Amino acid sequence: MKWTWKLMPLLAALLLLAMVLTYGPTLAGRAAYAVAAGEARAAREQLPQLSKHDQLSALFRTVSKVVKPAVVVVHVKQKVTVRPMPDADDLFRRFFGDRMPNMPRRSPTPPREYFARGLGSGVIVDAKNGYVLTNWHVVRNADKVEIALPDNRRMTAEWVRTDAATDLAIVKVKPDRLIDAPLGDSDKAAVGDWVLAIGAPEGLPQTVTAGIISAKGRYSGGTAYQDFIQTDAAINHGNSGGPLVNMRGEVIGINSAIISRTGVNEGIGLTIPSNMAKAIMRQLIEKGKVTRGYLGVVIQNIDEELARSLKLPGMEGTLVAQVAEGGPAEKAGIREEDFLTAVNGKKVRNVNELRNAVADLTAGKSYPFELIRNGKKMTIKVKITTQPGDMEAAFGQDDPGGGGQAERFGLTVEKMTDELARKYGYRRAPEGVVISEVKPGSDAAERGLTAGMVILKVQGKKVTTPSDFARLASGRDAREGIRLQITNPAGARRYVFVAPSK
Repeated sequence: MKWTWKLMPLLAALLLLAMVLTYGPTLAGRAAYAVAAGEARAAREQLPQLSKHDQLSALFRTVSKVVKPAVVVVHVKQKVTVRPMPDADDLFRRFFGDRMPNMPRRSPTPPREYFARGLGSGVIVDAKNGYVLTNWHVVRNADKVEIALPDNRRMTAEWVRTDAATDLAIVKVKPDRLIDAPLGDSDKAAVGDWVLAIGAPEGLPQTVTAGIISAKGRYSGGTAYQDFIQTDAAINHGNSGGPLVNMRGEVIGINSAIISRTGVNEGIGLTIPSNMAKAIMRQLIEKGKVTRGYLGVVIQNIDEELARSLKLPGMEGTLVAQVAEGGPAEKAGIREEDFLTAVNGKKVRNVNELRNAVADLTAGKSYPFELIRNGKKMTIKVKITTQPGDMEAAFGQDDPGGGGQAERFGLTVEKMTDELARKYGYRRAPEGVVISEVKPGSDAAERGLTAGMVILKVQGKKVTTPSDFARLASGRDAREGIRLQITNPAGARRYVFVAPSK
């Protein structure tokens, strides 16, 4: 009996342990559930009070309500002619003519016509006159354009005017019970601002997506004149031509493209700034076409090595690689190797900004161009003319050439001859030295130099023979590299800094 009382605590402990092991997980789970449920109820009770401070949702709702009546779906039809495939009889006749008397002649199958259909988005920006902004790529080659309004009415376009260089188009419809959205000032838009994109992605009209402005001044290639606003607001197929709006309900951009490896939204949408759209729209309405200012230069961006070689204080600006003979720049005194930094008082940081700035200038007027020449700042007034239709013809083919070898730079050059000119596709033999070989893996190869390009200048001095090239490429100032002016069969010139092989 004495031993029994001594074992009781141990037996009780073992019993308690067994109960914990058996019922513990269930009890712990119920306790955790009770705590979580209590926290959820307490949090939900706070929501009515907290939601009173949700100003962003109310703002998004209001902006959407204001702008959506101006957003339309653009339906396009294009007549397509399909010619029938030749049948066996046609093939036999092509080879044997009518020398097969037993073959019956059949009436040719007529071509078949049908309408290809597509759609995009648009925004009414002038209700009084019935003007709708959209993209050029939405309406290009269309035989019929219709606008579907939010109230389900459809209007046929009275006329469509486009500018492929900016991917913009203006559609004129009957001004009947339309609601517009005002064009805002895209220059005031800043990175981080909230924006809404509205349109018909994948054919779903009146779709609103939200995001911020991710960047400004983007250039993606494709069209000639770009100054995109980048946004992470979702943009997909069908959004093209629709508006990007700020929190004041103003259109600050026309959605144009996406950057994506999959073809669908990855958070990188590109929008044409409203200020660019205003200028293009005004010209299309007033003149039916767009005319642009013309400076008459080939320009390029520079890298750190090229900036150091030209003794420039920085890389923000554009280098003049070629000046068109008889053009506004030549007449004003702008030269090759001038570094342009500002146009009409506005700084230009790269080729894209300068191209857009010059395009906006009015032909017949003079404007100041700030530049750096030989380390000195200068301002030259240039009288701008209208951009010619054939830009390549404006620059022609005025190039120099030569020959020689400079293995230190991974290049082999030789004297240009008529035979080499024909081989590489030049209309006439240029003056200079033609590159006959580029060493793989050399800095010259990395910079994009290839056989057939012609070197016009080395370190700012013209070369006309292989010995000229060898002499200038081995000079004291060529220890760290040489600055080359090169051209190609198309007549385009650019500068490149090539480092020696190590």
